[in-house]
Order: sequence, then structure tokens, then C-alpha cells
Amino acid sequence: MSREPLPPSLPSQEATLIEALLLMMAVVPVLLSAYASLMTGDGQWFQRSGALMVLFSIGIEYHRKHLLRCLELSTHSWLTASCRPARLVSYFWRALPFICYLSIVVGTLTWSYGDVLFAW
Repeated sequence: MSREPLPPSLPSQEATLIEALLLMMAVVPVLLSAYASLMTGDGQWFQRSGALMVLFSIGIEYHRKHLLRCLELSTHSWLTASCRPARLVSYFWRALPFICYLSIVVGTLTWSYGDVLFAW
């Protein structure tokens, strides 16, 4: 079984793990606060969680831009994926911008109008 080198534009698993954790930190508070708002009937917790979603989504984008800059300059070889599980990392890496932008839009709408859902 031969190992073919991956292009240097793919991040390492560690760098992608940081982005996955930030993505979880963007989504989990919204889910928890939506449940809390459903139980209490008060939409303010759900509405405020939209701000966290936007904040962590912007953090993902900042990390991604910084990582891309480092990969282009090839200053940190540990940022480059070099093993077979990196294929999963590459799928996540390519889908992340779309997930992140969707998260920013949903977070902004939640932040703006999240309490309206519970006003009825």
C-alpha cells in the first residue's frame, strides 16, 4: 500500500479539529437555548445564542484565512496533512466555508428575530 503525497493545500487533522470544535461551539449553544426557550416559553435565550453562532462562525473564518496564508507561505510543515485519513479532512475542509456562511446567516437571523418565534 503506497502513500501518495497530498497537495500542500490541505490542512492537518489538528487544524481541522480546531475548526470542528469552533463549529460545535457555534451550533450547540443554539440547540441548547432553543430547547430552554421551548421549555420556558421565553425566546430571549434563543435570540442571544444567535450572537454566539455568528461570533464562532467568524472565528472559523479567521482561523481558516490564517491557515490558508500559512499553507501558501509553507512556513509551517506541521499544518499540512500527510496521511490517508486526510481525505476526510479534505472533505470537511472543502465544505466548511458553505457551512460557515450558512451559520452566519442563520445566526444573524436568530440574533435578530429569534424571540419572535416564541411570542405567539
